[in-house]
Amino acid sequence: MLRLIKIFVFIAIIFSHLFSQQKVDFRTEEEQLKDPKIALKRSLIIPGAGQLYNDQKVKGYALMAGEVLALWSFNENRKKYNNYDDSYANSQEHYLRERNRFAWIAIGLYFYGVLDAVVEAHLDNFDEIVEESDPLNNNKEENE
Repeated sequence: MLRLIKIFVFIAIIFSHLFSQQKVDFRTEEEQLKDPKIALKRSLIIPGAGQLYNDQKVKGYALMAGEVLALWSFNENRKKYNNYDDSYANSQEHYLRERNRFAWIAIGLYFYGVLDAVVEAHLDNFDEIVEESDPLNNNKEENE
């Protein structure tokens, strides 16, 4: 199971780099600025909703799916641990370890989603700030 999780994380990292999200937005500058408080509230209520608010659809849906999968696996292992029968292939301690592992994964995904949503909302206009304060970019404009 640990091997499958490592493979999933590796594939997720590769996938996120191959299909990085490009922001294409036709709203005015006032409409584009994201409020970190709104992102925080949405992300606290539903994991991944803060990413959807920040126009990061792939990351938001991936967080939602990961959270659902982790909670479903937690529940399945909890049931097997509580209703343990000797006919099961694994020991009762195995289901306890798996239950706890998926609980920690769910908790980690939840807090990652909250933190990521707030940071992304704060950095919504980061590209414009860097472009305005870039000395190399300003020198090119002065020479023209």
